[in-house]
Amino acid sequence: MPYGCFSQPCLHAIAINQFSYLSKLWCATTLQEHLHSKQSTHQTLSNMAFPGHRPDHIPNTTEYGADDKFTAEHISNTTSFENVQTVRRKREAPPLVRDLSTEERHRLEMKLVRKIDIRLLPMLVLMYIMNYLDRNNIAAARLAGLQKDLHLTGTQYLTCLSILFVGYLLMQVPSNLFLNKIGKPALYLPTVMIVWGVISAATAGAQSYGGLVAIRFFLGFVEAAYFPGCLFFLSSWYTRKELGFRTAVLYSGALLSGAFSGLISAGITKNLDGARGLRAWRWLFIIEGVITIAIAFVAYLWLPNFPRTTTWLTENERQLATWRLDEDIGEDDWVGSQAQSFAQGAKLAFTDVKMYILVGSAIYRVIFPLTLSRWSYSSASSPPAPSQTSSPQLSRPSATPTSHPSSWLSHPTP
Repeated sequence: MPYGCFSQPCLHAIAINQFSYLSKLWCATTLQEHLHSKQSTHQTLSNMAFPGHRPDHIPNTTEYGADDKFTAEHISNTTSFENVQTVRRKREAPPLVRDLSTEERHRLEMKLVRKIDIRLLPMLVLMYIMNYLDRNNIAAARLAGLQKDLHLTGTQYLTCLSILFVGYLLMQVPSNLFLNKIGKPALYLPTVMIVWGVISAATAGAQSYGGLVAIRFFLGFVEAAYFPGCLFFLSSWYTRKELGFRTAVLYSGALLSGAFSGLISAGITKNLDGARGLRAWRWLFIIEGVITIAIAFVAYLWLPNFPRTTTWLTENERQLATWRLDEDIGEDDWVGSQAQSFAQGAKLAFTDVKMYILVGSAIYRVIFPLTLSRWSYSSASSPPAPSQTSSPQLSRPSATPTSHPSSWLSHPTP
């Protein structure tokens, strides 16, 4: 559809939505690049620390000590701490995993992955469904009388839609930095869900345009923590070859939310309009917000943190879950908050060429439709209707084979 068919506020909403989509793509791409870079960095640092070190050589714990980090004397003659901040040796498989045959390990690993899928994916997808429902229920609320009750113009309503993505963009990256620092996704994600459920339910109390704008901004600000946080969470349980499919399953929650949102809103708006003196659109926000909060409390009891700290795996499964990730990327993905650095994470992000490509693409998507809207043809108007004094070609386009959309250019919009 041409951009000229949209009003300028609608173009702003489309542009901001594109920014939100690209930010999600950037988070997923940066995560995948980070996983790949870890393995290559580990091998490079090992070679720097030990000239002639063989990749197949696995030192034992008595050779270099019990700690995972090399001591200073191992690298003092080969490199400096300025270039090597954390040098790790290639770890040895735990005894319960090392003693397994290839067939036994494959069988146990398949059983472990199925167990992780059952534990993680249904709850994460359900939480993502509520994330989308609470974000998009304003459209159903408009049909139930929100715009009329709050005396909103078309531009004001579109601003309420767009402002959510402003908060969404501002919080995505800082949220994952904070989550990476505390290392407790089973606590962080449900807490975030409770907060956005409260904000969503509070939308029922909006009495003016300004109040609705403020609520929508903070709703987007809090909801932004969920999707990038889930990508980080999944990467702590699945290997690289398993992560793509699980991310797709998670994203399917956005599509499932569209299947249920219409049914839920139809039932509420039809049966609860005027109940206890409240309009149906207010009940819509209250009910969906309460459901979100209830699911979040269940998530507290259901979601684990990381393989090494979980209690619903056996000791053998816990060692296998930790080791297969260690083996996949060359080192533990998360070993403690002290090992995580904001400066190092920012450096990896800003030195990644793909980030600048995505930012450039996003800027183009924003500038292009806004540029079209400022041409001599108004973005809010369609081709002019033919007048009675027009030529036969323009007054009866359907009966004239020579009529063409290019003839509209002879009638520019004032």
